[in-house]
Amino acid sequence: MWLQTPDTIEHVLAKRQLEPASEEEPDQSTRKWHRHGAEVTPREALRSLPVVEIGIPETWLLSDFYSPRKLPRPILAKLKEADFYLVRLSCSFLPPHEESSVEWARFRATLLPHPTTKEQPLAFDLYPSEVVQAVKRHLKITLNPLLKFQEWEASLGSAEFGIEYSEIIPRIKGYIGDSVAPIWDYSAGSDRTVQGTKWMHLLVKAPKGMTGGHVQLELEADVLVKGTHLSAVLRHQQKQASTQLTVPLWG
Repeated sequence: MWLQTPDTIEHVLAKRQLEPASEEEPDQSTRKWHRHGAEVTPREALRSLPVVEIGIPETWLLSDFYSPRKLPRPILAKLKEADFYLVRLSCSFLPPHEESSVEWARFRATLLPHPTTKEQPLAFDLYPSEVVQAVKRHLKITLNPLLKFQEWEASLGSAEFGIEYSEIIPRIKGYIGDSVAPIWDYSAGSDRTVQGTKWMHLLVKAPKGMTGGHVQLELEADVLVKGTHLSAVLRHQQKQASTQLTVPLWG
């Protein structure tokens, strides 16, 4: 079975304008705007901050993708020890305002322990892990016998399961870190801005029989607005300090 990565986010969890990371940000930038001869107030300038979306995560039990008789032995052994879930995450940077752009962005997915049993799911692998040189199109990604993502080639033979990407635009760097809060960093490429829809896949390893899993999603960015650099975040809701969106993955 092959999963086709969509062109756009169909089920949106949050869509709103980025906001300054702290209350001090606009005040610190005020002098810069005046020094550059800007004829607008900081509040007016902040209306130009980019709009971003975060999609609702999609989750599949990994064992559902394989025929029991065709499971490679290494994978079968791992599935007996723990439950593995494939999670698809997404965010989108809408076309930039003519006077603002995203120079860098970080998407973080923090896996939460079970509220009752305190069992902790872990990030086992992620994709993409690194794309730095050129736009990649019509990619096929599969899992090797060690349950690691790898690009599929015809020379590898048939694959029972995989993910199809229509396009991946650099620059991207993914980090598993402590396996609890994996992140993806996006940097501006030749077009000097981070834009478009980004699709990320995470393979989660959970204790056998763990009844439910949740994740906290966060997005932060470095934005250039009217010639001034600004740290910005996607907040949970307007007028709330929280930048975390907590959603279920399974259960």
